[in-house]
Amino acid sequence: MLIPSLDIFKSFIPTIVGENFSKYSAFVSNAELWLKKEISGIELYKKLVAPSAELPEDATELQKAEAAELAEAVKFAQAVVAYKAYADGVPHFDLVETESGFAVVGTGNFAPASQQRVAALQAGMYKKLSEAVETFLEYLEETTSLHDEWKSSPTYTLLSETYIVTLKEFCRHVQYLGNRMEFVTLKPSMLNAIHLKIEPVISAELSEVIIEELRDDELTIPNEDIISDLRFAFANFTLGFNEIGQAYLMRVSKKLYANPDDYPAFRDSDIYQAYVASKSRAPINTADAPLFFAGI
Repeated sequence: MLIPSLDIFKSFIPTIVGENFSKYSAFVSNAELWLKKEISGIELYKKLVAPSAELPEDATELQKAEAAELAEAVKFAQAVVAYKAYADGVPHFDLVETESGFAVVGTGNFAPASQQRVAALQAGMYKKLSEAVETFLEYLEETTSLHDEWKSSPTYTLLSETYIVTLKEFCRHVQYLGNRMEFVTLKPSMLNAIHLKIEPVISAELSEVIIEELRDDELTIPNEDIISDLRFAFANFTLGFNEIGQAYLMRVSKKLYANPDDYPAFRDSDIYQAYVASKSRAPINTADAPLFFAGI
């Protein structure tokens, strides 16, 4: 477990008193399951909870750096679990079931808190949870040594299936006020933007090439020339700003048709080949042609 003891739990939740970890353990287990399912994925979770091995005396600088990165990731993950567990459990920690219903546990030193104070505490914990998730995901985005294990997570796929790989980058291309977990829920809209709005214009072939190059951090110079406009189009389409998205997409389209040889995946696509075929079938507009249109 990421939080196997009350001492670790207390390091994140200063309101805890007493030494009884069992009252929290079920909520901690559920929070860890949520982390594994929704954020880290199974493989990264296994790495986070695995006992840390002692580095050999002759450890390389890379090994030392990766060990430090993993230790930092564990701390961020523990914070997520702690705040999630406590926030979910707050309404229940002082309740016991009796034959006549639920009762609040009291002591000689403390009076039960009001419902308003409990609600305020819970709201505060959920706010801390949101911030902890933001911090953890931001750290994972920037720590490539953990990406292989993170690939099984739903939060990682945004890095490998779209033109924008982080929330920060998304916010540079469109005004968005949501947090990272809300950002993850946009994935269906993101894929709709790519498959239904963008690929019918630039071709699925070119789209796949660009996404693969972004994944490998090896954008070609021609693709670098269009990626900014493509990202603006993608971000605006995702949030439903279709007119703005279309305007940026047309900027991309003009570059593709003006320089098809710079974009072989597009040049060889059915979209461009259909365009070439339509041009070859069009009547030549000259003064000697049977039908001559002035001004064309």
